[in-house]
This record gives sequence, structure tokens and C-alpha cells, in this order.
Amino acid sequence: MLDSLLTYSDHPAWIVLIIIVSTFMLEDLAIIGAALLAASGKVSAEVAFLATCTGMFIGDSALYLFGRAAHFSPWLAKRFQHNMIQRQVAPLQKAPWHQLALIRCMPGLRTFGYIACGLAKVPGWTFTIANVVSIWVWAAAIFGVAYVFGKQYADSMAEWLWWLLPVALTVFILGQRKLRQNMEEEDFRNSEQAG
Repeated sequence: MLDSLLTYSDHPAWIVLIIIVSTFMLEDLAIIGAALLAASGKVSAEVAFLATCTGMFIGDSALYLFGRAAHFSPWLAKRFQHNMIQRQVAPLQKAPWHQLALIRCMPGLRTFGYIACGLAKVPGWTFTIANVVSIWVWAAAIFGVAYVFGKQYADSMAEWLWWLLPVALTVFILGQRKLRQNMEEEDFRNSEQAG
């Protein structure tokens, strides 16, 4: 049984599925991981990039739809009363293109930002077009750099990549947590000053 599972782990379809699902959790790390998989020859660069963009689009669209659904679901509306979501609604209503570009570049704001797009009733086509453009630009930049470095240092990276990956994942998670904590503290200070 274990042998059959291990043989499937190298199958390109399995790798594509892993890339897509990983973008739901840690988008930027998933882009880098997909680029390194492509650089090591596990999957073609085109397939890895397309899988990354597909996963990002699915995840962002789901968050947007949750925000839209909050207009019909009191339970969801109550869950989305968080200050970090609510303070993005007004700017998204005024300048959705600009705000969507900023949300893509700010990893700590993505989850909140795409929910806020739905709450702000950003038109579906506006959201979709802006999201696709920002995904392609953002993913291409990160993927390209990681792919080039992966190709250049593939031999030396193979030895220490498995040690570096957990360290990078831990640093990324702690960084995200610290960024959110700082933003929440700033929200709290702003609300105290206003009150």
C-alpha cells in the first residue's frame, strides 16, 4: 500500500493538485515551491505556473463569494464584522482596481481583502479581471525569480532543501502572525484615539 502511494507522489497530476491546494494556505510559498519543483524537473514550468495561478484564482474567488454571500446570510455577516475587513470596504467601493492591486501585494491582507471585495459589492467582472491580472503579474515575478535561482542552484539546493523548507515555512507563518498582530494593534490604537 505504501509503495503504491509513493509511486503516485511523483505523478504530475498529483503534483499539480498539491500546488493548487497549497496556494489556499500559503500562496507565496506555494509559488516558490512550484517554481522549485519545475526547476528540478518534477513538472514542466508551464504546468507549475498554470497550477499556481489556478489555485490562487480559486482561493481568491471563494473568499470574494463568501463576502458576497454575507449580504444574504446573517451568520456570515456577523463573522465578517472584523475591523480589518470593514476598513477595506469603503476604499474598495471608491477605487477597486487600485485596492485590488494593493491587496495582492500585501500578504497579510489577502484573506481579509478579498472578503471585503464581496462585502463592498465590487462588480464580479471588475473583481475577476483585476484579480487575474494581479495574479499573473505577482505570480510571474515570484515564480520567475524562484525558477531562475532553482535552475542555477539546483545541484547544491537538493542537499539542503528539505531542511530549508520547514525553516522557511515557520518563518513565513510567524511573519504573517506578527503582521496581523501589528495591524490589529494599530486598529485598536486608532479606535481608542477616535473614541
